[in-house]
Amino acid sequence: MSSTRSDFRFAHAPGALPGLGHALRVWRTPLSFLCSLPSQGDLVRLRLGRQPVYVVCHPELADQVLRDSHTFPKGGLGYAQTRTLLGDGLFTCPNAEHKRTRRLLQPPFQRTRVADYIPAMVETADAVTGAWRSGVPCDVMREMTAVAAMIGVRTMFAAEITEHYRDETQACIGEIIGGIHHEVLTSALGVRWLFPHRTRRFHRTLTRYEQIIDAVILAYRRSGEDHLDILSMLMTARDDAGEPMSDREVRDNVITMFTAATAAGRASAMVWALHLLDRHPDIAHRVRHEIDSVLGGDPPDDAAIRRLELTRHVVLETLRLYPHGWLIPRTVATPVELAGQILPPGTSLLVSPYQLHRQPRLFPDPERFDPDRWATEDPAREAYIPFGNGSRKCLGEAFALTEIVVVLARVLQNWTLHGQTASSRPVVPRVNTLLEAPPLVMTPQPRTSRTTKASR
Repeated sequence: MSSTRSDFRFAHAPGALPGLGHALRVWRTPLSFLCSLPSQGDLVRLRLGRQPVYVVCHPELADQVLRDSHTFPKGGLGYAQTRTLLGDGLFTCPNAEHKRTRRLLQPPFQRTRVADYIPAMVETADAVTGAWRSGVPCDVMREMTAVAAMIGVRTMFAAEITEHYRDETQACIGEIIGGIHHEVLTSALGVRWLFPHRTRRFHRTLTRYEQIIDAVILAYRRSGEDHLDILSMLMTARDDAGEPMSDREVRDNVITMFTAATAAGRASAMVWALHLLDRHPDIAHRVRHEIDSVLGGDPPDDAAIRRLELTRHVVLETLRLYPHGWLIPRTVATPVELAGQILPPGTSLLVSPYQLHRQPRLFPDPERFDPDRWATEDPAREAYIPFGNGSRKCLGEAFALTEIVVVLARVLQNWTLHGQTASSRPVVPRVNTLLEAPPLVMTPQPRTSRTTKASR
């Protein structure tokens, strides 16, 4: 497969340094550097040290790369290191294994099953926010990380036999998420040897994490019970030939999914949404009115969530501005023409949802928080890829969107939160394996008056 248009622009990124290429800019200011590239071309070649990397800046080219997983499979910058660290779970497994693995993992993430998780999401949000005190500031990033982690644990490992593993598992996650980014980037730049202590600490944490998952799987095997959670479904799943996953396959996929479920990505989306609503009180007022009209004092359920249209648009717009998967690496499997360039096998490509979502020609006034842009059909929606695209699109998209909407609705149903004054320094994302919100202090106030639910 190759691009058929002849008017795509190819360019070399300016500002390369001898020996380093663009490594310093990628290290210091990756987001602004990425966003500067579309003005150069639709496909832009840069260098990390001596390694060439092609950044895809046009939505049609990005769509081609992400949908054609045979020509552009998982690979490229950091893929080998990530696969070594996380094993062959759904996120990292090669194409030859992906179709079978995805089918085995599909049942827990079907929409009807996701709806069953909503009560646990509500209870978890209530448990964390129930400890808030009126007028007492709190770090909402820490609080929402706790919510996301507890939801991940409760839906993945519901059995009581795993309770004593949960705190330790959650403690491992932060180190692993940050460590993967550091290991991948330092390896790509050839400077990993400069950080031996951090590398050893990371691998000790990862080894312990794997041991915990193995112990949980063994405990489930011995119990022989269906605990009505995701792990139970994985262990009883069968492929088309009637074969189950091996313990190694279960472990690799549990590690991948549990890391994704408890990582700061979903927590960050919740925090960014609360921050953006605080900065836009007119939109916040409309969202609270919708939540009160639909929910009243009742907890959200699946039917109610479907009616919270503006709240959902807030989440979609938040993920446009701050997609937690900010980079998608791919490689070239067979010679291919892209934007007039013949790319040989092994070429590294990068697609950046963060960059695509901020292009003015795709999303007018892209820096503006505007949930109403999702109320109408928009031709730029093909460029909206916070969960990727194609056969490797995130399997947990429905789970993640439901979780974020449920938690946001429940928090706003019971609390108002206000952050620092408008004159404070802008909140800057933390660039990690995922795009994370930084610590963010907000002051909660309980809500006491609500409107009556709209008639159904």
